[in-house]
Amino acid sequence: SVVEALHKLDLTGLLFFAGVLLAVGALDTAGVLDTYAEMLVRLCGNSPVAIASLLGVSSAVVDNVPLVQASINMFGKTTPIDDPLWQLIALAAGTGGSILSVGSIAGVTLMTMEGVGYLWYCRRVSLWAALGVAGGIGTYQLERLAFA
Repeated sequence: SVVEALHKLDLTGLLFFAGVLLAVGALDTAGVLDTYAEMLVRLCGNSPVAIASLLGVSSAVVDNVPLVQASINMFGKTTPIDDPLWQLIALAAGTGGSILSVGSIAGVTLMTMEGVGYLWYCRRVSLWAALGVAGGIGTYQLERLAFA
């Protein structure tokens, strides 16, 4: 029933997402996201790989859902729908969030429910997650070269 489903609802996770999405909306309204996008383009040129790589690393600190929402706000007006940047952002943000436990709701939940410490996570998971991000982006680029 609906009442039983509501009892099983993870209110902490729901409030986390609501708060983070509200924060992204506030950053967008304040112009911070536009400034960050301009800085990324200045720093990386128009290289989708470099931009997505930096966003992937950013995803280790900021949850991947609001980071992708912020990316849509930052690059949605200037980037075509089928541009490789969107695929790379999805890949990098999705996997980059696992570099640090605070970068994804899954990591936060792991720390909360299983009692895993931040330093434990950094020592045992972070390097492998970072290698996974780099390997994923490298594989994506090889695929594009092979099938372009």
